[in-house]
Amino acid sequence: MSKILFSSILAGVLLIASVFGASVHATQYYVSTTGSNSNSGLSTATPWRTIAFAVSKMNPGDSTLVRGGTYNEGEIRFSKSGTSANARIQLLNYPSESPIINFTNAASFHRILIQNTAGSNQAMGWITIEGFEIRNGYNGIKFHNLHDSRIRRNWIHHNLTSGILGQGGHDVMVDRNRINHNGAFPGCTVGTMGCLPNHGIYAYGQDYKIVNNLFYDNEGFGVQQNGSPSSAYNPAASAGPGFAGALRWIIANNTFAYSYKAAGLVIWGALCSNTRVENNILYENRVLGSSTSTNGVHFTSPTGTTGVQIRNSLAFASGAGGTGFIGTAGVEGVHYTQSGNITTLNPLMVNAPATFPASPDFRLTTSSPAKNVGRTVEQVWPSTVWEDFIGVLRPQGSAFDIGAYEWK
Repeated sequence: MSKILFSSILAGVLLIASVFGASVHATQYYVSTTGSNSNSGLSTATPWRTIAFAVSKMNPGDSTLVRGGTYNEGEIRFSKSGTSANARIQLLNYPSESPIINFTNAASFHRILIQNTAGSNQAMGWITIEGFEIRNGYNGIKFHNLHDSRIRRNWIHHNLTSGILGQGGHDVMVDRNRINHNGAFPGCTVGTMGCLPNHGIYAYGQDYKIVNNLFYDNEGFGVQQNGSPSSAYNPAASAGPGFAGALRWIIANNTFAYSYKAAGLVIWGALCSNTRVENNILYENRVLGSSTSTNGVHFTSPTGTTGVQIRNSLAFASGAGGTGFIGTAGVEGVHYTQSGNITTLNPLMVNAPATFPASPDFRLTTSSPAKNVGRTVEQVWPSTVWEDFIGVLRPQGSAFDIGAYEWK
């Protein structure tokens, strides 16, 4: 599998410019595999050595650019918040370079952890993590009560449990990530341990935007929206009522494929109301399931759930695993409505056969029925453009394409 595609050098230059312009008091730090934590970290000539050290030093408005290479890390802990949209704490790849965060001991809970030092029930916010390969952790990223933050353009894979675990939050954007092969695969696949409910993303909270991502070959669901009773407001766990439940999510223009033990995504529990599932490809999921199991959108315990809209998505399965588009626990007209969906046509992607290939390629081909049939999704984050997984502007034709890629 090739490494995640990063944006162009020009985009990186603009990114640096935006970082410098974010706050007159901002400090720009650097990390390199040739650096030392005894350095100042203030230039490419005097970089720090470890990402964990850099994260521990950043204050509101600060950013760190990480040079390419492999960083063998333990826990990377964000314990301080940004203070506004113009004073974020940002961990970013150096433009056009591809840093790898390789956790050294998943069993010791090595991961990126976003958790307030005053307690996990306290808010954290205005944080950006962008442009990394994140692998071999217990989770890739775990956060508690996160708000107004962005997880973008990362490749999150081969983590022991879920790729992203979100325990409370609001206005969290997960955009243009590749999230694959997360879960307890070694034991699960050979039968030495049960297959556990580990997912690409497992989260609860309000107003999440999950857009333009690739989810494939994960042990459980690509996305599990947790609106079960465990997500209800509890002052011991939540920073406030706005961090609880699972309301008003937008799950749009993603590609979900080859989930091992589950459907592409699940809407779980009564607190998942007003979710929008739009313009997604749901393809050959529930690999180990029967043909009557769900490939596309599953519902679990939806009593009380209302206002879910499933629109302009394409679901296809050959029959080797699950084939159902929408799980039977959800009742149309009660829990959800649907329109504009395609359920009989293969999306015709570049390299996506019925069984998981060594090097999947989910770009659309010229003849794909996913072209020009998506809904126009309004901007889900303040921005001047809407871009696909690799930065192509949407739409290129008469309408949005379905899935993570816009055909060009």
